[in-house]
Amino acid sequence: MPYKRPTLSRTRARARLKKQLLIGGGALVALALLIVAITSLVGGGGGDRPVSAPAATAVPVPTMEAGANAPEASDDEDDADIATPEPTRAPTPSPAPEDDEAPVTNADRAATRPSAEPGFLPVFSHAENTEEKIIAITVDDCFQAQNLKNIVDCALENGGKLTIFPIGENVIRSEQAQVLKYAWEKGMELENHTYTHSGLYNSGDKRLAEQIYEQQMTLCHILDKEYQCHFLRPRGGDARNDQRMHMYAKQMGYYGIAHWSVDGSKGTDKQLAKGLKPGAIYLFHTTDNDWQILQRFIPWAVGKGYKLVTMNEMFGYPENEAGELTTPAKGRPVPTLAPYERVYTTLKKTTYSWYAYELQEKLIELGYLTGEPDGVYGETCAAAVSAYQKDKGLEVTGQADPELLKELLG
Repeated sequence: MPYKRPTLSRTRARARLKKQLLIGGGALVALALLIVAITSLVGGGGGDRPVSAPAATAVPVPTMEAGANAPEASDDEDDADIATPEPTRAPTPSPAPEDDEAPVTNADRAATRPSAEPGFLPVFSHAENTEEKIIAITVDDCFQAQNLKNIVDCALENGGKLTIFPIGENVIRSEQAQVLKYAWEKGMELENHTYTHSGLYNSGDKRLAEQIYEQQMTLCHILDKEYQCHFLRPRGGDARNDQRMHMYAKQMGYYGIAHWSVDGSKGTDKQLAKGLKPGAIYLFHTTDNDWQILQRFIPWAVGKGYKLVTMNEMFGYPENEAGELTTPAKGRPVPTLAPYERVYTTLKKTTYSWYAYELQEKLIELGYLTGEPDGVYGETCAAAVSAYQKDKGLEVTGQADPELLKELLG
Protein backbone atom coordinates (compact mmCIF):
# COMPACT_ATOMS: atom_id res chain seq x y z
CA MET A 1 0.00 0.00 0.00
CA PRO A 2 1.55 3.30 -0.96
CA TYR A 3 2.74 5.67 1.86
CA LYS A 4 0.17 8.24 2.73
CA ARG A 5 1.40 11.54 4.26
CA PRO A 6 -0.35 12.35 7.59
CA THR A 7 -2.68 15.21 7.44
CA LEU A 8 -1.97 18.41 9.40
CA SER A 9 -4.68 17.65 11.94
CA ARG A 10 -3.24 14.25 12.81
CA THR A 11 0.29 15.70 13.26
CA ARG A 12 -1.01 18.33 15.58
CA ALA A 13 -2.87 15.69 17.61
CA ARG A 14 0.27 13.62 18.08
CA ALA A 15 2.28 16.67 19.24
CA ARG A 16 -0.47 17.59 21.67
CA LEU A 17 -0.44 14.04 23.13
CA LYS A 18 3.35 14.03 23.51
CA LYS A 19 3.22 17.39 25.31
CA GLN A 20 0.56 16.13 27.70
CA LEU A 21 2.64 13.04 28.51
CA LEU A 22 5.70 15.18 29.30
CA ILE A 23 3.69 17.48 31.55
CA GLY A 24 2.12 14.55 33.35
CA GLY A 25 5.49 12.80 33.89
CA GLY A 26 7.05 15.97 35.28
CA ALA A 27 4.20 16.42 37.71
CA LEU A 28 4.61 12.84 38.94
CA VAL A 29 8.36 13.41 39.53
CA ALA A 30 7.69 16.66 41.42
CA LEU A 31 5.06 14.95 43.54
CA ALA A 32 7.50 12.14 44.42
CA LEU A 33 10.20 14.62 45.47
CA LEU A 34 7.70 16.52 47.58
CA ILE A 35 6.67 13.33 49.39
CA VAL A 36 10.33 12.47 50.13
CA ALA A 37 11.02 15.96 51.52
CA ILE A 38 7.93 15.89 53.73
CA THR A 39 8.84 12.45 55.07
CA SER A 40 12.40 13.64 55.89
CA LEU A 41 11.18 16.69 57.76
CA VAL A 42 8.49 14.88 59.74
CA GLY A 43 10.36 11.68 60.53
CA GLY A 44 13.84 13.17 61.02
CA GLY A 45 15.34 10.88 58.40
CA GLY A 46 17.21 9.02 61.17
CA GLY A 47 19.44 12.10 61.84
CA ASP A 48 19.73 14.24 64.96
CA ARG A 49 19.22 17.62 63.32
CA PRO A 50 17.35 18.99 60.20
CA VAL A 51 18.95 18.18 56.89
CA SER A 52 19.38 21.87 56.08
CA ALA A 53 21.20 22.74 59.37
CA PRO A 54 24.90 23.57 58.85
CA ALA A 55 27.53 21.49 60.66
CA ALA A 56 29.03 23.05 63.81
CA THR A 57 32.36 24.75 63.19
CA ALA A 58 35.29 23.82 65.44
CA VAL A 59 36.76 26.94 67.09
CA PRO A 60 40.26 26.81 68.65
CA VAL A 61 40.70 28.09 72.21
CA PRO A 62 43.85 29.74 73.64
CA THR A 63 46.42 27.04 74.31
CA MET A 64 49.93 26.73 75.66
CA GLU A 65 52.00 25.94 72.59
CA ALA A 66 54.82 23.46 72.79
CA GLY A 67 58.11 25.22 73.48
CA ALA A 68 61.29 25.11 75.51
CA ASN A 69 59.30 24.33 78.64
CA ALA A 70 56.51 22.37 77.01
CA PRO A 71 55.21 19.45 79.08
CA GLU A 72 56.08 15.89 78.21
CA ALA A 73 53.39 13.43 77.20
CA SER A 74 51.24 12.48 80.15
CA ASP A 75 48.40 10.14 80.96
CA ASP A 76 46.75 12.96 82.89
CA GLU A 77 43.94 14.32 80.75
CA ASP A 78 44.40 17.96 81.80
CA ASP A 79 48.14 17.90 81.15
CA ALA A 80 47.67 16.25 77.75
CA ASP A 81 45.10 18.92 76.83
CA ILE A 82 47.68 21.66 77.35
CA ALA A 83 50.44 19.92 75.40
CA THR A 84 48.29 18.76 72.47
CA PRO A 85 45.07 20.76 72.50
CA GLU A 86 42.05 19.45 70.64
CA PRO A 87 39.71 21.90 68.90
CA THR A 88 36.49 22.41 70.81
CA ARG A 89 33.05 23.44 69.69
CA ALA A 90 32.02 27.01 70.27
CA PRO A 91 30.98 27.29 73.92
CA THR A 92 27.34 27.67 74.83
CA PRO A 93 26.70 31.12 76.34
CA SER A 94 26.46 30.93 80.11
CA PRO A 95 22.99 31.60 81.48
CA ALA A 96 22.43 34.97 83.08
CA PRO A 97 22.99 34.93 86.85
CA GLU A 98 19.95 34.49 89.02
CA ASP A 99 18.56 37.58 90.69
CA ASP A 100 19.67 36.28 94.09
CA GLU A 101 23.26 35.61 92.94
CA ALA A 102 25.25 38.51 94.37
CA PRO A 103 28.43 39.69 92.62
CA VAL A 104 31.78 39.23 94.32
CA THR A 105 32.54 42.24 96.53
CA ASN A 106 35.65 43.60 98.21
CA ALA A 107 34.31 42.22 101.47
CA ASP A 108 34.13 38.74 99.93
CA ARG A 109 37.72 38.99 98.79
CA ALA A 110 38.83 40.44 102.12
CA ALA A 111 37.59 37.22 103.71
CA THR A 112 40.26 35.31 101.75
CA ARG A 113 43.17 37.19 103.35
CA PRO A 114 45.63 35.11 105.40
CA SER A 115 45.69 35.65 109.14
CA ALA A 116 48.66 37.25 110.89
CA GLU A 117 50.47 35.99 113.97
CA PRO A 118 50.88 38.43 116.88
CA GLY A 119 53.76 40.80 116.15
CA PHE A 120 53.66 40.09 112.39
CA LEU A 121 51.91 41.20 109.24
CA PRO A 122 50.11 38.66 107.03
CA VAL A 123 52.19 36.77 104.45
CA PHE A 124 50.26 36.66 101.16
CA SER A 125 51.04 33.52 99.15
CA HIS A 126 47.48 32.78 97.92
CA ALA A 127 43.86 33.70 98.54
CA GLU A 128 42.39 31.31 101.08
CA ASN A 129 39.08 29.46 100.75
CA THR A 130 37.99 31.01 97.48
CA GLU A 131 36.36 29.51 94.40
CA GLU A 132 36.52 32.70 92.36
CA LYS A 133 38.55 32.08 89.21
CA ILE A 134 41.13 34.82 89.70
CA ILE A 135 44.92 34.65 89.79
CA ALA A 136 47.63 37.23 90.43
CA ILE A 137 50.69 37.29 88.20
CA THR A 138 53.57 39.11 89.89
CA VAL A 139 56.66 40.29 88.02
CA ASP A 140 59.92 40.89 89.92
CA ASP A 141 63.20 42.79 89.38
CA CYS A 142 62.49 44.37 85.94
CA PHE A 143 66.00 44.25 84.48
CA GLN A 144 64.71 43.96 80.88
CA ALA A 145 62.57 46.98 79.99
CA GLN A 146 61.33 45.72 76.61
CA ASN A 147 60.29 42.36 78.02
CA LEU A 148 58.44 44.15 80.81
CA LYS A 149 56.58 46.23 78.20
CA ASN A 150 55.72 43.06 76.28
CA ILE A 151 54.40 41.35 79.41
CA VAL A 152 52.28 44.38 80.34
CA ASP A 153 50.81 44.55 76.84
CA CYS A 154 50.10 40.81 76.84
CA ALA A 155 48.16 41.18 80.09
CA LEU A 156 46.22 44.15 78.69
CA GLU A 157 45.37 42.29 75.48
CA ASN A 158 43.89 39.52 77.60
CA GLY A 159 41.89 41.83 79.85
CA GLY A 160 44.19 41.41 82.86
CA LYS A 161 46.38 43.33 85.27
CA LEU A 162 49.73 42.59 86.93
CA THR A 163 51.48 43.35 90.20
CA ILE A 164 55.04 44.48 89.55
CA PHE A 165 57.86 44.39 92.14
CA PRO A 166 60.76 46.36 90.62
CA ILE A 167 64.16 46.75 92.28
CA GLY A 168 64.71 50.40 93.20
CA GLU A 169 67.94 50.67 91.23
CA ASN A 170 66.06 49.50 88.13
CA VAL A 171 63.17 51.91 88.70
CA ILE A 172 65.39 54.95 88.14
CA ARG A 173 66.80 53.68 84.85
CA SER A 174 65.34 55.70 81.98
CA GLU A 175 63.82 52.86 79.95
CA GLN A 176 62.42 51.04 82.98
CA ALA A 177 61.02 54.28 84.40
CA GLN A 178 59.06 54.92 81.20
CA VAL A 179 57.66 51.38 81.09
CA LEU A 180 56.77 51.34 84.78
CA LYS A 181 54.93 54.64 84.50
CA TYR A 182 53.13 53.33 81.41
CA ALA A 183 52.19 50.16 83.31
CA TRP A 184 50.85 52.13 86.27
CA GLU A 185 48.82 54.41 84.00
CA LYS A 186 47.30 51.27 82.44
CA GLY A 187 46.13 50.01 85.83
CA MET A 188 49.05 47.83 86.88
CA GLU A 189 50.10 47.75 90.55
CA LEU A 190 53.65 48.73 91.58
CA GLU A 191 55.06 47.40 94.87
CA ASN A 192 58.34 47.21 96.85
CA HIS A 193 61.19 44.77 96.13
CA THR A 194 63.91 46.69 98.06
CA TYR A 195 66.36 49.16 96.57
CA THR A 196 69.28 46.84 95.77
CA HIS A 197 67.57 43.43 95.85
CA SER A 198 68.36 42.84 99.50
CA GLY A 199 67.24 39.86 101.58
CA LEU A 200 67.04 42.19 104.62
CA TYR A 201 67.58 39.38 107.16
CA ASN A 202 71.28 40.22 107.60
CA SER A 203 71.05 44.02 107.28
CA GLY A 204 71.30 46.32 110.28
CA ASP A 205 68.37 48.51 111.25
CA LYS A 206 69.64 51.50 109.28
CA ARG A 207 70.24 49.55 106.07
CA LEU A 208 66.91 47.73 106.38
CA ALA A 209 65.08 51.07 106.57
CA GLU A 210 67.03 52.48 103.61
CA GLN A 211 66.32 49.43 101.44
CA ILE A 212 62.57 49.68 101.94
CA TYR A 213 62.04 53.45 102.10
CA GLU A 214 64.30 54.47 99.22
CA GLN A 215 62.71 51.97 96.83
CA GLN A 216 59.32 53.55 97.50
CA MET A 217 60.79 57.01 96.96
CA THR A 218 62.02 55.99 93.50
CA LEU A 219 58.43 55.06 92.61
CA CYS A 220 57.25 58.44 93.90
CA HIS A 221 59.91 60.11 91.77
CA ILE A 222 59.10 58.44 88.42
CA LEU A 223 55.32 58.71 88.92
CA ASP A 224 55.55 62.28 90.23
CA LYS A 225 53.10 61.20 92.92
CA GLU A 226 53.13 60.64 96.67
CA TYR A 227 52.82 56.91 96.04
CA GLN A 228 52.05 54.43 98.82
CA CYS A 229 53.10 50.79 98.44
CA HIS A 230 50.95 48.08 100.01
CA PHE A 231 53.18 45.00 99.78
CA LEU A 232 56.86 44.26 100.41
CA ARG A 233 58.71 41.33 98.86
CA PRO A 234 62.25 40.64 100.09
CA ARG A 235 64.75 38.96 97.76
CA GLY A 236 63.77 35.37 97.10
CA GLY A 237 61.07 35.63 99.75
CA ASP A 238 63.74 34.43 102.17
CA ALA A 239 63.03 36.81 105.05
CA ARG A 240 59.24 36.66 104.75
CA ASN A 241 58.97 35.52 108.40
CA ASP A 242 61.47 38.04 109.82
CA GLN A 243 59.66 40.06 112.50
CA ARG A 244 61.89 43.12 112.27
CA MET A 245 61.14 43.50 108.57
CA HIS A 246 57.41 43.05 109.27
CA MET A 247 57.51 45.79 111.87
CA TYR A 248 59.18 48.32 109.58
CA ALA A 249 56.77 47.50 106.76
CA LYS A 250 53.87 47.99 109.17
CA GLN A 251 55.40 51.28 110.30
CA MET A 252 55.44 52.36 106.64
CA GLY A 253 51.75 51.56 106.20
CA TYR A 254 52.09 48.30 104.26
CA TYR A 255 49.41 45.61 104.38
CA GLY A 256 51.76 42.63 104.38
CA ILE A 257 54.58 40.58 102.88
CA ALA A 258 54.10 39.27 99.35
CA HIS A 259 55.02 35.68 98.59
CA TRP A 260 53.75 33.24 95.94
CA SER A 261 52.20 29.80 95.47
CA VAL A 262 53.73 29.00 92.04
CA ASP A 263 57.26 29.91 90.91
CA GLY A 264 56.66 30.41 87.22
CA SER A 265 60.29 31.26 86.52
CA LYS A 266 61.38 27.75 87.53
CA GLY A 267 58.32 25.83 86.38
CA THR A 268 57.38 23.97 83.24
CA ASP A 269 54.13 24.51 81.39
CA LYS A 270 52.78 21.41 83.11
CA GLN A 271 53.66 22.72 86.57
CA LEU A 272 52.13 26.10 85.79
CA ALA A 273 48.97 24.40 84.62
CA LYS A 274 48.74 22.25 87.74
CA GLY A 275 49.11 25.38 89.85
CA LEU A 276 46.15 27.05 88.14
CA LYS A 277 43.72 27.31 91.04
CA PRO A 278 41.41 30.06 92.31
CA GLY A 279 43.47 32.55 94.29
CA ALA A 280 46.92 31.40 93.09
CA ILE A 281 49.82 33.87 93.02
CA TYR A 282 52.48 33.34 90.33
CA LEU A 283 56.06 34.61 90.47
CA PHE A 284 57.77 35.67 87.24
CA HIS A 285 60.64 37.91 86.15
CA THR A 286 61.38 39.84 82.95
CA THR A 287 63.92 37.43 81.47
CA ASP A 288 63.59 36.23 77.87
CA ASN A 289 62.61 32.80 79.17
CA ASP A 290 59.84 34.18 81.39
CA TRP A 291 58.47 36.34 78.58
CA GLN A 292 58.29 33.27 76.33
CA ILE A 293 56.42 31.38 79.06
CA LEU A 294 54.01 34.22 79.81
CA GLN A 295 52.96 34.79 76.22
CA ARG A 296 51.76 31.17 76.24
CA PHE A 297 50.46 31.01 79.80
CA ILE A 298 48.44 34.24 80.00
CA PRO A 299 46.07 33.57 77.06
CA TRP A 300 45.83 29.90 78.06
CA ALA A 301 44.79 30.76 81.63
CA VAL A 302 42.28 33.33 80.37
CA GLY A 303 40.94 30.71 77.95
CA LYS A 304 40.33 28.49 80.97
CA GLY A 305 38.05 31.17 82.41
CA TYR A 306 40.53 32.85 84.79
CA LYS A 307 40.93 36.59 85.26
CA LEU A 308 44.29 38.25 86.00
CA VAL A 309 43.95 40.66 88.93
CA THR A 310 46.32 42.72 91.04
CA MET A 311 47.11 41.72 94.60
CA ASN A 312 45.04 44.64 95.83
CA GLU A 313 42.07 43.34 93.86
CA MET A 314 42.61 39.74 94.93
CA PHE A 315 42.45 40.59 98.63
CA GLY A 316 39.84 43.35 98.53
CA TYR A 317 42.17 46.30 99.15
CA PRO A 318 41.88 49.74 97.53
CA GLU A 319 44.32 50.82 94.84
CA ASN A 320 47.66 52.19 95.98
CA GLU A 321 47.21 55.77 97.10
CA ALA A 322 48.81 58.35 94.79
CA GLY A 323 48.47 61.94 95.99
CA GLU A 324 50.10 65.19 94.99
CA LEU A 325 53.87 65.23 95.39
CA THR A 326 54.53 68.45 97.31
CA THR A 327 58.24 67.90 98.06
CA PRO A 328 60.90 66.09 96.02
CA ALA A 329 61.05 62.36 96.75
CA LYS A 330 64.83 62.24 96.42
CA GLY A 331 66.90 63.20 99.43
CA ARG A 332 64.25 62.76 102.08
CA PRO A 333 65.46 61.56 105.50
CA VAL A 334 64.84 57.85 106.01
CA PRO A 335 62.47 57.06 108.91
CA THR A 336 64.24 54.90 111.50
CA LEU A 337 62.86 51.61 112.79
CA ALA A 338 60.60 52.30 115.77
CA PRO A 339 60.88 50.18 118.94
CA TYR A 340 58.68 47.08 118.98
CA GLU A 341 58.03 44.11 121.25
CA ARG A 342 59.93 41.05 120.14
CA VAL A 343 58.05 37.84 119.38
CA TYR A 344 60.35 34.85 119.06
CA THR A 345 59.48 31.83 116.96
CA THR A 346 61.50 28.62 116.67
CA LEU A 347 64.48 28.89 114.33
CA LYS A 348 65.02 25.80 112.18
CA LYS A 349 67.28 24.85 109.32
CA THR A 350 66.84 27.17 106.29
CA THR A 351 65.33 29.95 108.43
CA TYR A 352 66.41 33.41 107.24
CA SER A 353 66.08 35.90 110.07
CA TRP A 354 67.70 38.81 111.85
CA TYR A 355 67.23 36.82 115.06
CA ALA A 356 69.31 34.04 113.48
CA TYR A 357 71.98 36.68 112.78
CA GLU A 358 71.94 37.84 116.40
CA LEU A 359 72.00 34.23 117.65
CA GLN A 360 75.07 33.53 115.52
CA GLU A 361 76.78 36.58 116.99
CA LYS A 362 76.06 35.26 120.50
CA LEU A 363 77.23 31.73 119.70
CA ILE A 364 80.47 33.14 118.25
CA GLU A 365 80.94 35.18 121.42
CA LEU A 366 80.41 32.03 123.56
CA GLY A 367 82.82 29.97 121.46
CA TYR A 368 80.27 27.59 119.93
CA LEU A 369 80.60 29.02 116.45
CA THR A 370 83.33 30.57 114.29
CA GLY A 371 83.33 32.84 111.27
CA GLU A 372 80.94 35.69 110.48
CA PRO A 373 77.17 35.73 111.05
CA ASP A 374 75.03 35.63 107.93
CA GLY A 375 71.48 35.33 109.26
CA VAL A 376 70.92 31.90 107.71
CA TYR A 377 70.15 29.13 110.20
CA GLY A 378 72.05 26.31 108.53
CA GLU A 379 73.87 23.10 109.46
CA THR A 380 76.73 24.77 111.36
CA CYS A 381 74.36 26.94 113.34
CA ALA A 382 72.19 23.93 114.22
CA ALA A 383 75.30 22.02 115.34
CA ALA A 384 76.38 24.93 117.54
CA VAL A 385 72.93 25.11 119.12
CA SER A 386 73.02 21.34 119.74
CA ALA A 387 76.38 21.69 121.52
CA TYR A 388 75.03 24.52 123.66
CA GLN A 389 71.91 22.52 124.54
CA LYS A 390 74.02 19.51 125.54
CA ASP A 391 76.31 21.61 127.76
CA LYS A 392 73.32 23.20 129.49
CA GLY A 393 71.53 19.89 130.04
CA LEU A 394 68.72 20.82 127.66
CA GLU A 395 66.98 18.58 125.18
CA VAL A 396 69.23 18.42 122.14
CA THR A 397 67.12 19.37 119.12
CA GLY A 398 69.40 21.59 117.08
CA GLN A 399 66.55 24.11 116.94
CA ALA A 400 66.42 27.43 118.73
CA ASP A 401 63.02 27.62 120.40
CA PRO A 402 61.59 30.85 121.91
CA GLU A 403 62.86 29.94 125.43
CA LEU A 404 66.44 29.50 124.21
CA LEU A 405 66.28 32.74 122.19
CA LYS A 406 65.01 34.68 125.21
CA GLU A 407 67.86 33.24 127.28
CA LEU A 408 70.55 34.16 124.75
CA LEU A 409 69.15 37.33 123.16
CA GLY A 410 67.07 38.78 125.99
